[in-house]
Amino acid sequence: MPALIQPASSAATAVSAVILACAGLAAAATASPQAQSPQPAPPVESAGMAAGASPGAQILCSEPPGPVALGSAQWNGWGRGIENTRYQPEPAIRATDVSRLALKWAFGYPGASSVSGQPTIADGRVFVASAGHVYALDAKSGCTYWRYDIDAHAFTAIAIAELGAQRPIAKPRKLKRGRIDAHLDVLKPPSAAFIGDDKGGVYALDAERGTLLWKTQLETQPSARIQGAPTVYQNRLYVAVGSSESDAARNASYSCCTFRGSVAALDIATGRIAWKTYLVGEEPRPTPSANGVQQFGPAGIAVAGAPTLDGARGLVYVATGDSFNPALQPMADAVVALDLSDGQVRWSKQLQPPAAEGSAADSTREFTASPILRPLAGGRQLLLAGQRSGLVYGLDPERSGEVLWQLSGAESKNSGGIESGMAADHHSVYVAISGLSAEPANSTGSLVAIDMKTGAKRWQTAASAVACSWSGAVTCSHGQAQAVTVIPGAAFSGSMDGHLRAYSTIDGKILWDYDTARDFATVNRVKAGGGSLDQGGATIVNGVVYVNSGSERGNPGNVLLAFSVDGK
Repeated sequence: MPALIQPASSAATAVSAVILACAGLAAAATASPQAQSPQPAPPVESAGMAAGASPGAQILCSEPPGPVALGSAQWNGWGRGIENTRYQPEPAIRATDVSRLALKWAFGYPGASSVSGQPTIADGRVFVASAGHVYALDAKSGCTYWRYDIDAHAFTAIAIAELGAQRPIAKPRKLKRGRIDAHLDVLKPPSAAFIGDDKGGVYALDAERGTLLWKTQLETQPSARIQGAPTVYQNRLYVAVGSSESDAARNASYSCCTFRGSVAALDIATGRIAWKTYLVGEEPRPTPSANGVQQFGPAGIAVAGAPTLDGARGLVYVATGDSFNPALQPMADAVVALDLSDGQVRWSKQLQPPAAEGSAADSTREFTASPILRPLAGGRQLLLAGQRSGLVYGLDPERSGEVLWQLSGAESKNSGGIESGMAADHHSVYVAISGLSAEPANSTGSLVAIDMKTGAKRWQTAASAVACSWSGAVTCSHGQAQAVTVIPGAAFSGSMDGHLRAYSTIDGKILWDYDTARDFATVNRVKAGGGSLDQGGATIVNGVVYVNSGSERGNPGNVLLAFSVDGK
C-alpha cells in the first residue's frame, strides 16, 4: 500500500500547539530586564486540543518563540550527530564539577506514566515528547513555547533540520577609515522538528510554532512503530521501522507474523518517500497452521535503533532484530549497510548465526542499539555494534563490516546484555549492561569501558546495589538499560533503580549519583515523579544535563529533569 502523505492544512492538522503570540499573552507578560531567559507566565488552558486529549495547564513562556537555528551548542536527534556517538565534546561543564550537579528545574508530562524518548536541545529550546504530545520548552527555565498532540504515542528522540539556508538581512556597513562593521544580521530559515509514532507515522512540525508541516504514514502493518529516532542528512530524513509484533506473537492464538522491517529516506520539505527498502526480501504468505491458528512468513527484522550515517562512503547503517520462522533471513540479527542515494543494500554482516524462533538465544542475538561510527588514529574509521547478548563488535566499514575485534561486555555469559545504546569518545566505547537482557533475566547492571583500537576492556564498574525508593509489585532492578552519554572525563548512565550516575572515564569511579525516583515540584505545576531510567539517555548542552525519568516496564514516572552546577 502506498504511504499516505498528509500536508499541513487547517482541517488536517488537529493542532494543539500552544503559542504565546496566538494566545495574546505576549503584550501582557512583563519580563524582568535582568532575565536571562523567558520566564513562566500564569497557567492557561491549552487551546485547540486534538479530539480526545485531556486538558492540562500549560505554563507559557513570557516571550514569543523565535526561529530555530542549528549551531554547535546542541544535541540533535539520538546521538547528537549522524554518527550516533552520543559524545558531547563541548558540554560547558568540567568533569571535576560533575559532583556539584544539582536540580535546576523539573517539567511534568501530564497524563503520562512513562517517558521512553530523550530531550533534543537546539537554539535554546528543549524538544521532547511523551504520551502523544510533543513539547518545545525553554532550555533555561523549562517554560512552554508550544505543545502539539500527535495521533499516537511517540517513542523517539526528535531531530531538527533547517529547511533553507541562513541569509544576511543587509550587507555589511562601511565605517569610517575604510573599516567594515563585522556584525551581520542574518535571517534564520524555517526549521522542522521530526518525530515518529508507534503506528508507523512520521511527522514534521514547524519548530518555531508547533504546527504540522506534513505527516507521512510510512508503514500500515498494525504492529509497526517508529522506535529509533529519525536522522537528518542533506535534505533527507532517514527512518527505520520497528515493531511490537514479537510481543503479540507470545499469544498462542495470534496469527504470526506479517511485519517486515524497513529503512526509508524522506524529503524533509515534503515528506515524500525517496526510497524504501524492506529487510525481508519477500512478502509474507500463509504457512502451515499451528494448533489450528493460521501462520504467516517470512517476517520480522525490526530496527529499534536510529540509523547511523556515513557521508564519506554514502552509506546508512542499521542494526537489526530477529526474524520469524519459517525461514531465517540473511539480514536478521545483523549490521546492514544501505546506499544513501537509493537504499540498495551494499553489505550485510551477521555476527552470530541467527537463533531459531523461540529458542533461549532468540532475543539475545538481536540488536536494539544504534551502531556508532568513530574515527581512529591514522584516518581509519571503526563501526561499533552492541548486541543484546552483551557482545561488542569493532567492525571495519571499509571492508564490508569485517570484524576487527569482539568482546563480551557482560561479566559472564548469562549476566546481562546491551539494550538502548552505547557512547564513544576519542579513545573508548562505554557500554551499559542490563541483567534484564539475560536469559533468565536478573537484576544486575554495570558500565564497561572498552579501548576502541584494541577491543581490550579498560574497566568495569558494577551498579550500586542500593534499595529502590519505591515499594510494591515493581521489582528493584539495577540493570543499566538506559543509553550512555559521554563528555570529556565523565560518562553518564541511568539505571532501572532510578539512579543517574556519572563515572570517571579514566577508572570508572562514580563521580555523582542522583536518585530520580521521587516526586518533584514542576515548573508547569503538573503532579510529577520519577521512576526507572530506561531507553533514551541524558543529553548535555551548555552546562545542563537533561534526562527523562519513568519506565513502562519498570517503575513509572512522568518527569523531565534539568541539572546544572549548583542548580544555577
